[in-house]
Amino acid sequence: MPQDHVLPLLITSHGSMTLTDHYPVLHHPSDYFMIYCKKGAGRIGSQDHEFMLHEGMIYISPPQITSTYNMISEPWDFIYLTFNGSLLHRFLFALQLVDANVYPLDDMQQMIIHEIVLFQKSHHKDRDYHGSGLLYMLLIKLKFSQDHSLHEDQKENKLMFSSIISFIKQNYQHDISLTMLANQMSITEQHFNRMFKKEYQMTPITYLTRYRLLKAKELLIRDDQMTVKDISEAVGFNSPSYFGAVFKKYVGCSPIELRKKNES
Repeated sequence: MPQDHVLPLLITSHGSMTLTDHYPVLHHPSDYFMIYCKKGAGRIGSQDHEFMLHEGMIYISPPQITSTYNMISEPWDFIYLTFNGSLLHRFLFALQLVDANVYPLDDMQQMIIHEIVLFQKSHHKDRDYHGSGLLYMLLIKLKFSQDHSLHEDQKENKLMFSSIISFIKQNYQHDISLTMLANQMSITEQHFNRMFKKEYQMTPITYLTRYRLLKAKELLIRDDQMTVKDISEAVGFNSPSYFGAVFKKYVGCSPIELRKKNES
């Protein structure tokens, strides 16, 4: 297992919590702290500031800061991560993310959060390296979205694409083509592909593939009764061999290897 002096960013702990009453909870983490709100809403008091955290948002706090959490909409369901690393403070300072604050997440950033948690729950021997890479990607994308959040045309694009993302999440098990997605917005494939890539820094088909692979990894880890063929079909791949090739390209190992690593 890598140590914090080896990796510039290292996830030191993770977990989930559900608050169902209105009694305040105090927290004083020794590492940087991140909360991702899955459901409900809460109020966070930190030093002289107060933040509202709603579904789909994250709160990031530096270490050694006492925060108070108050639920305002039950149940308040959230995932938390603590993290540090040899270059973390310098890195966050460069991104202007060093102070306690809340940030809205887009669908791509929320997917990265779920990938981080999935790897942290696994027994994968390289999970710290994967977690470090995913955390780096999340923070970079967070800074990028903050720098571009004030443009009205981008806000309009987010709203338009939200229905596309929902469609992908609800129908990833079925055949989905670029033409099918573009038709939902009544624009050409080329224009849709260009707009989507500008918004999410990847093509819609790449987004679909990554979401399918996320669901495949969940099944590989959680359901040892399903075969690779069953899983490939369950997440929308028509060919198990193609699924295996795509899985290895994106994940770095075969589906069977990932399952074995998590069993050891």
